[in-house]
Amino acid sequence: MAESTLAPVGAGSDPTRGESPAEMSHQKAPQSPGPASNGSGSRKQASEGAEKYKDYCAVVIDTGTGYTKSGLAGDEKPHSVVPSCVGVPKIRTKDSPLYYIGKSIPSQSTEVSMNMVMTHGVVTDWDALEMLWHHIFYTELDVCPKELAVLVTDAPLSPTTNREKMAELLFENFEVPAMLVAHQSLLSVYSYGRTNGLVIGSGYGTSYTVPVHDGYILPHATYRLDVAGSALTHYLAKLMGECGNPFQEEELELVCAIKEKCCYIPKDFQAELTGDEKKYLMDYTLPDKQVISIGSERFRCPEALFNPSVLGFPEVGIHVHAMNSIRKCKPERQAELLANVLLAGGTTMLRGFSERVRKELLQMEAVGKGQVGILASPHRSFSAWLGGSIVASLNAFQNVWISRPSYNERGPFVVHRHCF
Repeated sequence: MAESTLAPVGAGSDPTRGESPAEMSHQKAPQSPGPASNGSGSRKQASEGAEKYKDYCAVVIDTGTGYTKSGLAGDEKPHSVVPSCVGVPKIRTKDSPLYYIGKSIPSQSTEVSMNMVMTHGVVTDWDALEMLWHHIFYTELDVCPKELAVLVTDAPLSPTTNREKMAELLFENFEVPAMLVAHQSLLSVYSYGRTNGLVIGSGYGTSYTVPVHDGYILPHATYRLDVAGSALTHYLAKLMGECGNPFQEEELELVCAIKEKCCYIPKDFQAELTGDEKKYLMDYTLPDKQVISIGSERFRCPEALFNPSVLGFPEVGIHVHAMNSIRKCKPERQAELLANVLLAGGTTMLRGFSERVRKELLQMEAVGKGQVGILASPHRSFSAWLGGSIVASLNAFQNVWISRPSYNERGPFVVHRHCF
């Protein structure tokens, strides 16, 4: 049975993010594997599907380990960003809600049990994910999922069952008319207006390096590192405790704010470590007006991305993974990948990240002595969502959606025919 065609509202352009959606549509559009049948009946059904949904916009949901970004296709930034966790009351009363999400979570965390939806990019609590998406549809976005196509994302190297269960959840529980699961790293490439590049991503729970060629992910050359924003926050709390500034577990949100404000990545870690302490000593004012001094922990903390052994991880740094990804690709593609390194994820926003990656790649055995090009979009903290917003609003994309009739005919495994 053919896929019905959805026609979301078109997107506007944004000069700060590269090509506009209109310009991008003249490049290589996402390709569909094609419907099962190409007869006249199938074309008629697709036409009717386009007519039925032409006045609706698709919903784009990027659920990460730490946060979930959501909004409508064509928007230039997410309408909503909420933590990817669900608070369940420890003591139930007749007046207490079944669960809390986002701003509704009580300030006293001791009142609720916090259930994380994901661990290192893999869904570990499907009930919590359903609650989270329900909240996003009906509260954050105020839309009815039965009337809208929904694009959701999947992390690199996640189990294939992740995509199948996402399809089952959306079709069976939310009764969406059409949906699609898209790889976060590929959407990040599209957010740059490109179809080729090496994605270096680092968010809340996971870092990864993913080469993309002509709009296709190369899984054999993809690497994952479970050192990212959350691990850095915990490490900074440990370092600050050793320096006389202890923080409790419930204060990790404050530690994260300190990390984002104060931490940086030097080009040369050893030189920075042996340099003048006055150069990197910094005062930080806590919410209670107490002023604390932060020293070498400012750069020792994010160094874990390049030297995971400080956290007890027997792995190479993210820069080594990046070079290994390039070397695993065909020789004729390596120079292009090296020249098009695309950063994605909130942790790559740390000051000095792009400069350090460039320096490390140059120091390693350069592939064909090619140029190293680092692209760091100001929107890279939500690049996967933005890429989804762009492609879901393109007319060329509309034959890629998985329709409800197709799901009913083939079941959850249909996502593997259309996942891109």
